[in-house]
Amino acid sequence: MIKKLKEEILLKDASIKKVQFDKYWFYDLKDVSDYLNEDLSEVEFIHLPFIVDEVKVNTKCATLEDIERIRTAREKAI
Repeated sequence: MIKKLKEEILLKDASIKKVQFDKYWFYDLKDVSDYLNEDLSEVEFIHLPFIVDEVKVNTKCATLEDIERIRTAREKAI
């Protein structure tokens, strides 16, 4: 059974880097992968800049919908 993701929880979790563009939130895929303890390498992503320790870092990011689409497809394949 896969762990359910809720946008409210992701937005409050300080361990997950996130950024909002327009009305969509984009989450750092590595942080979400660590949070879920799942491989999210199949998720379509874009590179977005984050400031980490005063250094600009381009990071693979995706929306919650993109992440859930892959997780749901993977669960149906099992």
